[in-house]
Parts: sequence; structure tokens; C-alpha cells
Amino acid sequence: MVTLAVPLSGHILPEVRLSDHANFWDEGYPAIMLTDTAFMRNFHYHGPGDVMARLDLEAMTELTLGLVHFLRQEGS
Repeated sequence: MVTLAVPLSGHILPEVRLSDHANFWDEGYPAIMLTDTAFMRNFHYHGPGDVMARLDLEAMTELTLGLVHFLRQEGS
């Protein structure tokens, strides 16, 4: 896992503002972005072809469960 802290709500690295979390930053809420950089590889990202049928829901489930496991370990 790689982490990157981006100050100034990501304005110095525009690629990190491509996800939905940027709206939270702009309103003053702390937000975190978890990514596999698909937005740099997926032609359909946030376009008309960005539909549910293209999502890998099994992989997303595994990621979510892994994140929950990680957060539980960090919190104890």
C-alpha cells in the first residue's frame, strides 16, 4: 500500500481531485481517497460509459472488507 498526503485540498496535484471526495474537501470535511488509479486507465471514468455493469463488485467487496479489517486493527 502506498500513501500520499496532499495538502491544499489537492489543488497542487489535480489528479487527486478527480474523485468524488474532492467535493468534501471543498466543503471543509476531511476526506480520504482509496484508489487503484483506475481513473488514469479507465476510458469510461465519470463519463456516459461509467455504468454499474462495468464495475467489478466482487473486487470492491474484497477491498471494503480488507479496509474494515485494517481499520479495526489500527483502532485497537
